[in-house]
Amino acid sequence: MKIKILFTKRATKRLDEIASYIYMKTQSKELTRNYLKKLKEFMTVTLKTFPKAGRPSVEIYKATRKLVYQSYSIIYTYDEEKKSIYIVTLYRENLP
Repeated sequence: MKIKILFTKRATKRLDEIASYIYMKTQSKELTRNYLKKLKEFMTVTLKTFPKAGRPSVEIYKATRKLVYQSYSIIYTYDEEKKSIYIVTLYRENLP
């Protein structure tokens, strides 16, 4: 089964914000790139293998699931018919 992973505009914006935050804290482009690479690899491998890995999170958005990676919550939907996962947004509980 070939599953596509797509990012909404909101999720793409959040990835940029996460990158900015990590860079601000570390002052390292290399650490920032590596963290984002590992985050994306985690999402890709986990969700392509187990698209329903995250717990239901209807309290956040209707028909979404939540997967956690190193304190970041990944909110996504899975369209079984289209074999597509849509990353809706990402956030960290204790950060804006």
